Amino acid sequence: MNKTTICSVVFLDIVEYSKKSVAEQIKLKNQFNALISLAIKNVPVTDRIILDTGDGAAISFQGDPEDALLTAMKLREAVHSDQEIPFFLRIGINLGPVRLVQDINKQPNIIGDGINVAQRIMNFAEPNQILVSRSFFEVISCVTDEYAKLFEYQGSRTDKHVREHELYAVKNEIGHEDAFKASFKHAHQVETKPKNIPWWSNRSLLLKKVFPATAIFLILAAILVKTAYEPARQAIPQQPAQVARDVAPPVIAQKPAEAVAAKPAPAQAAPHSRTGANRAEAPPPKKPAPAGNATLVFKVMPWGEIYVDGKMRGISPPLKAIRIKAGKHEIEIRNTTLPKHSKTVEAHPGERVIIEHHF
Repeated sequence: MNKTTICSVVFLDIVEYSKKSVAEQIKLKNQFNALISLAIKNVPVTDRIILDTGDGAAISFQGDPEDALLTAMKLREAVHSDQEIPFFLRIGINLGPVRLVQDINKQPNIIGDGINVAQRIMNFAEPNQILVSRSFFEVISCVTDEYAKLFEYQGSRTDKHVREHELYAVKNEIGHEDAFKASFKHAHQVETKPKNIPWWSNRSLLLKKVFPATAIFLILAAILVKTAYEPARQAIPQQPAQVARDVAPPVIAQKPAEAVAAKPAPAQAAPHSRTGANRAEAPPPKKPAPAGNATLVFKVMPWGEIYVDGKMRGISPPLKAIRIKAGKHEIEIRNTTLPKHSKTVEAHPGERVIIEHHF
């Protein structure tokens, strides 16, 4: 249980919770817990740890960082729906190191800088606003190109411990469904077929079943027609050929030998050889390889900060891959006080370069 890992932490705070009566706090907390259970129902139990903070909660996601963003956006939308006791949330998300321990009741618990920074970022948020740290933004924006469009840069803020935090806000006009469509999880979404739609108007049915079945039927029909026609086509020329052999005398036997010997041989070898020589002397120029992107794949244990050409690109894990321009790049992997690992790689267009390092 006692181990250090990198995970995404969502810190939630109920606005003006302490100003309500005890009876309202109990109802509000039950309502809040029900919303959290609904928001994380698709996240495996082994990939999350939930801590009760009294006036809110802290959820640690040890797997996909997308789960943290989608859960936070689900909760922000849920408080806008009809609730028995209306309330608002302040939400902060951070990606950083935490340590998994056991509390006094032998239950899983998390401590460390990852959860502390998430709480301080949450303190800067407005009611029903989601703020994320720079480390989380750099990782989530590398998942898909569409994710970077969900955020707005808010600048740098200093907390009470004189520590600066660069903040990014999730846009209010973008909902959970928009974020889900920008994620990899959208590719595995099960689409429900519309009801009471004729088959000739159902585009999905036509593309998946009708058109392929029609194409297979036409191919089989063409094969059968060709099979039936081939023996008849081969049998038709045999009769005229046999008649021609029986009636016409051989023409070659009537030609004199001198005429055959005097026939000049075709002189095509020399031009052919000259053409071959010209080809050997002047080969066509090779086309230059098109410029493109390459992919860096990282396998770092236990974790490390990834710098590409002096710019931090995230923390691995959970960061697995980065798309870069083809060419030479300077790679550095840092882990607190341990010696940094430096490497120069040359990536070609479309190439996947694997970088492994164990601290």
